[in-house]
Amino acid sequence: MDVYQDLWNKTRDKLAASLAEETFDETFSNVKKVLKNENGIIYVLTPSLYIKTRINNLYARKIGEIVSKLTDLRVKFKFVCEGEIKVEKPEQIKLNKNNLKNNFTFDSLVVGESNRLSYSTGLKVAEQPGVFVNPLYIFGGVGLGKTHLMHAIGNQIIENDLNNNVLYIQASDFITDYIKAVQAQNMTSFEEKYENLDVLLVDDIQMLAQGNKSQQEFFKLFNDLIGRQKQIVITSDCPAKKLTGIMDRLTSRFQMGVSVDIQQPDLPQRVNILKRKLAENSNKQLDEKILTFIAENFVDNVRELEGGLNRVLWYCEVYNKEPSLELAKEALEVLIKAQKAQEKGNYEAALSVISNTYSISTADLLGKSRNAKYVLPRHIAMYILKTHFGFTYSKIGAILNGRDHTTIMNGCTKIEEELKTNQELKMAINIILKKL
Repeated sequence: MDVYQDLWNKTRDKLAASLAEETFDETFSNVKKVLKNENGIIYVLTPSLYIKTRINNLYARKIGEIVSKLTDLRVKFKFVCEGEIKVEKPEQIKLNKNNLKNNFTFDSLVVGESNRLSYSTGLKVAEQPGVFVNPLYIFGGVGLGKTHLMHAIGNQIIENDLNNNVLYIQASDFITDYIKAVQAQNMTSFEEKYENLDVLLVDDIQMLAQGNKSQQEFFKLFNDLIGRQKQIVITSDCPAKKLTGIMDRLTSRFQMGVSVDIQQPDLPQRVNILKRKLAENSNKQLDEKILTFIAENFVDNVRELEGGLNRVLWYCEVYNKEPSLELAKEALEVLIKAQKAQEKGNYEAALSVISNTYSISTADLLGKSRNAKYVLPRHIAMYILKTHFGFTYSKIGAILNGRDHTTIMNGCTKIEEELKTNQELKMAINIILKKL
C-alpha cells in the first residue's frame, strides 16, 4: 500500500479512537482517499467545502500531533474538495497554487446591486486576460469582497488555461520581497518570482505608500507586464486618484484601464450572503426571520455580517438550544447595543462632515430651507444615513427634524438615480464616507 495512504489510514484510526463515534462519522466517514504527495504535503479528498472547513477549523492541530507521533517524515495533510483539482491525464492531478484561495470563485460570490458591475467586469477579464481591460482597478471599503473577486479572477484564468502563470500578492508582500532582496544584495530570487508572469493580482495597493524605492521597482514591473499585454488586477480602499503617498506616474497608470467600485450590500443581498455562509460552514438550519434580523443589524460589511451569524451559531452551541429569533436577539443584544451607542456619535459626525464639505451649518442642513445649496447636501445626508448606517426612513426623518417617510424615501431615490450617471457626485460621497 502507498506509504502516504497508509499514513492517512493510521491517522484516521487514531482520530476514531479519540473522538466520539458520532462525531468521527459526521466528519471523517467519507474522508478516505489520498490524492497525491507533493513537496511534503499530502492531499486528501473531502466530500464538501463544509467538511473541509470543519476539519481545518477543528481538527488541524490534532491531526498534526497524531502525524508527528506516527512518522519521522516532515509531512502535513492538506484537505481539498473535488472542485479544487484538475485531472490532466489519468493519475495526474494538478492543484491551484500561486497564493490563490481555491474556494474564492465566481460561483461562491453572492451578486447584488452593490457588486454587479465589478463582478461582470471581473468575469470578462478572466475570460480575456490582458485583452478586455488592463489594468483592472477594484476599490471599495473594508470587508466588501474585493479580495474574493480578485481571487475569483485568478482561479478562473487558471481554470481556463492551466499554463497561465498567475501570482496573487498583497502590496506589503511586494515591499517585503524587495527589501529582502536588497539586504541580501541578491535580486535574482526577486526577479525570478515576478518575471514571466501572465497575471499579477495585487491586493491593497495603498500599502505601497510605505516604500519609495519599492514603488519604483513596481513601476518597472507594471510597465513590463502591460507592455507584454499581461493582465494586472489591483484592489484598493479608494479610487486611484485619491491614493496618497503613491507617485503620480503610478496612479496615472492605474487609471489607464477601468476602475470599478464595490459598495455596501443591500438587505436582500446581505440575507443571501448569510445563506451562503451558513451552507458553507454549518449544518444548522436557521429560519429566514433570523437571517433577516442579523442582516438588518449588521450593514457595514460582510465581515461584520458573518460575525453576527457566527455569534448566533456559537450561542446555540454553548447553551445547547435550537435556533430561534428570540435566541438570536438574545445572542446579539450586547453587540447591537454597543453598535447603537456608537452610531449616535457616528451619524452626528456624518452630518458634520457633510455640512463642512458643502460649507453650510448643520442647522441649515437639518433646516426647512429649500435653497439649492442646502437641498443637495440634505439629500446626501438622507442617502448616507440609509445606505451607510442602515437607518429606516422613519428614523432618518426623526433625525432630520421630523421629516416624513415619503420625503426621506424620495431624497434617497434622487441620489440613487443621480449616482448612475454623475461621477462627481459619486466621488463626493466616497470622500465623505472615507472621512467617516
